Amino acid sequence: MFSQSILAQLFRMLALLTVTLVAVHHSPTLLELFAGQAINSGCHQQNPTGEPHHSHQSTHHHH
Repeated sequence: MFSQSILAQLFRMLALLTVTLVAVHHSPTLLELFAGQAINSGCHQQNPTGEPHHSHQSTHHHH
Protein backbone atom coordinates (compact mmCIF):
# COMPACT_ATOMS: atom_id res chain seq x y z
CA MET A 1 0.00 0.00 0.00
CA PHE A 2 1.10 3.60 -0.47
CA SER A 3 2.68 5.33 2.47
CA GLN A 4 1.01 8.43 3.86
CA SER A 5 3.77 10.69 2.54
CA ILE A 6 3.25 9.49 -1.05
CA LEU A 7 -0.50 10.03 -0.79
CA ALA A 8 0.04 13.47 0.73
CA GLN A 9 2.44 14.35 -2.09
CA LEU A 10 -0.06 13.09 -4.67
CA PHE A 11 -2.83 15.24 -3.20
CA ARG A 12 -0.56 18.30 -3.15
CA MET A 13 0.33 17.78 -6.81
CA LEU A 14 -3.34 17.29 -7.69
CA ALA A 15 -4.27 20.48 -5.82
CA LEU A 16 -1.51 22.42 -7.61
CA LEU A 17 -2.66 21.09 -10.99
CA THR A 18 -6.26 22.05 -10.23
CA VAL A 19 -5.31 25.57 -9.15
CA THR A 20 -3.14 25.98 -12.26
CA LEU A 21 -5.88 24.80 -14.62
CA VAL A 22 -8.47 27.07 -13.01
CA ALA A 23 -6.08 30.04 -13.17
CA VAL A 24 -5.30 29.45 -16.85
CA HIS A 25 -8.97 28.91 -17.67
CA HIS A 26 -9.98 32.24 -16.12
CA SER A 27 -7.02 34.29 -17.35
CA PRO A 28 -6.79 34.88 -21.13
CA THR A 29 -3.43 36.61 -20.65
CA LEU A 30 -1.99 33.59 -18.87
CA LEU A 31 -3.44 31.30 -21.55
CA GLU A 32 -1.74 33.34 -24.28
CA LEU A 33 1.53 33.23 -22.34
CA PHE A 34 1.41 29.42 -22.10
CA ALA A 35 0.40 29.08 -25.76
CA GLY A 36 3.30 31.27 -26.85
CA GLN A 37 5.68 29.29 -24.68
CA ALA A 38 4.48 26.01 -26.22
CA ILE A 39 5.09 27.33 -29.73
CA ASN A 40 8.52 28.70 -28.80
CA SER A 41 9.57 25.44 -27.14
CA GLY A 42 9.00 23.50 -30.34
CA CYS A 43 5.62 21.98 -29.66
CA HIS A 44 4.43 23.17 -33.07
CA GLN A 45 7.69 23.11 -35.02
CA GLN A 46 7.58 21.96 -38.62
CA ASN A 47 9.85 19.43 -40.28
CA PRO A 48 12.27 20.47 -43.08
CA THR A 49 9.68 19.88 -45.84
CA GLY A 50 7.38 22.44 -44.24
CA GLU A 51 4.79 19.80 -43.39
CA PRO A 52 3.54 19.62 -39.80
CA HIS A 53 4.79 16.67 -37.73
CA HIS A 54 1.23 15.57 -37.12
CA SER A 55 -2.23 16.53 -38.18
CA HIS A 56 -4.71 17.71 -35.58
CA GLN A 57 -7.46 16.47 -37.87
CA SER A 58 -6.10 12.97 -38.38
CA THR A 59 -8.39 10.07 -37.76
CA HIS A 60 -7.44 7.59 -35.07
CA HIS A 61 -8.36 3.98 -35.54
CA HIS A 62 -8.94 1.94 -32.40
CA HIS A 63 -8.88 -1.81 -32.76
